[in-house]
Amino acid sequence: MLKELLKKTDDDLVSISEQYRKYYNSNLETFKIEYENYANTTKKELPLLVLDFIKIYQLFGYNQDEISFFIRKKLVSFYLHNISDFIKKEDGFVIYSFIDIFYCDPLFFEDKETLTTFFEATYPILLLKTEDMSSFIAIACMRYIAILGSEKEGKIFLEKYLQENKNGIYIEDVKEEL
Repeated sequence: MLKELLKKTDDDLVSISEQYRKYYNSNLETFKIEYENYANTTKKELPLLVLDFIKIYQLFGYNQDEISFFIRKKLVSFYLHNISDFIKKEDGFVIYSFIDIFYCDPLFFEDKETLTTFFEATYPILLLKTEDMSSFIAIACMRYIAILGSEKEGKIFLEKYLQENKNGIYIEDVKEEL
């Protein structure tokens, strides 16, 4: 059922999302199985798969219930498992898409250990080249800097950036967060 749900347009989803939410909240194990099956068998290109994951998050992940916790945990796990590849490929759209939802929802990093891992794994995006501050990479970096600045543990990475990048593109933004 999840696979069919993802084929629907955003307009269709607005009108039916509550009905699916109720169904999956009362059938959490079914949702978990469908999610795992979809994640493990879908042959979509990475940006399209990421958009599907984000659509699932938008449909079911904004609350503090079990299904939302499961989705956030899966998204963070997928991100942390793949971020080094995203960086190597300089896949700005994918990086931005994840950083954007992490920036908007602090519930992704309630666990300090996961937050620290996120900080460490994501730090290299600050070193990616960008020619335009409106690029996906630049916007992702600005949001990542804001996330770093909002956490005590993140300030260490901001200070590291200042020490390592005397002429870095984000110097002013990092100083603002400190």
